[in-house]
Amino acid sequence: MKTSSFEMVNARPILTDLRSRIQAYDASQTVYLSRETSAHHGDRPASVLDMSSFGINEVALPGLLQFLGIRSITLDSPHDLTPLADMQIDTTNIASERYPWIFVRNNAIIAELRALFRRSRTVAFDNWSSLVGASDLWSGLLYDVIKPINKKDLEFIFYLGNPENRLSFQVDEVLDIISDFSLYSKVTFALDEGETVKLWKVLNGIQADAGPESEDAGDLNRKCISIYRTLNVTRLLVYSASKAVLYSNQQQFTLARMRAAPVLELATDARQNFIAGFSMSLLLQLEIAHCVAFGLVVFGSFGQQCERLDQQNLLAYIDQWIDDLERPDTMHLYQ
Repeated sequence: MKTSSFEMVNARPILTDLRSRIQAYDASQTVYLSRETSAHHGDRPASVLDMSSFGINEVALPGLLQFLGIRSITLDSPHDLTPLADMQIDTTNIASERYPWIFVRNNAIIAELRALFRRSRTVAFDNWSSLVGASDLWSGLLYDVIKPINKKDLEFIFYLGNPENRLSFQVDEVLDIISDFSLYSKVTFALDEGETVKLWKVLNGIQADAGPESEDAGDLNRKCISIYRTLNVTRLLVYSASKAVLYSNQQQFTLARMRAAPVLELATDARQNFIAGFSMSLLLQLEIAHCVAFGLVVFGSFGQQCERLDQQNLLAYIDQWIDDLERPDTMHLYQ
């Protein structure tokens, strides 16, 4: 990792290019699987994006996949989800088990999961810290499903959540599991700034209440680099209310973003909204800076619209962001 190449990227050409890509977006064979929420009815998924405006078929994520700690999946072609949806697993009694994979694993489920992941392009997971048996489920998924299909073009997106909720050996265990995913496909490991500092303390045996409440940019950057070097993942993505920072072996950059209200940053679906845009960009095989920017566009657009978004909503937000880059009273925020 060449830390000397760290740079603040110019958002304007990225946003301009994204604008033209969105207008030309055609993914008629793509399927997006996402969670349902109590605010939705029937088979309508919870995604903030109106995927149909991009030609994408959106369906609800089967309950079994939700139990496995999966947040969303994109498929590069249609797939019959009926067998997975019809599988009856009593997850109520095993939800609190630290090792639930053995209760889920059978030949029929493994076969259906392998068939699904052969057609998958991106897989985003829930916050690890909020799921009791996530480490065991993800390890089982990796070695019984992902590894045997030998598919190298998958993109996995992991969120750790608050590591202070778990014991240090459990944190070490899941980081090893996430790193193992990168042996078979690409992995993006995402944290907010608060989670970054907490994870660094756990990894270095430092008490949670030790040290200053806030970090300067240099200290935070050193912590991020330390975490990235501890992991074996394709990318580490760290974001805050003002910027997103990406670390990889090929490049490291900061992308200043439009400011968002704290209530939006902490919203229940905030990460789901970012992932929707990030995943769509990965499908288009855009540069990673474009993927991060589009995730932020979807996230920010929802904060302004509070409704399902179509292409016009996203284009309007991009135009506003570009205008913000050129306003005398805000342009300093992007430098």
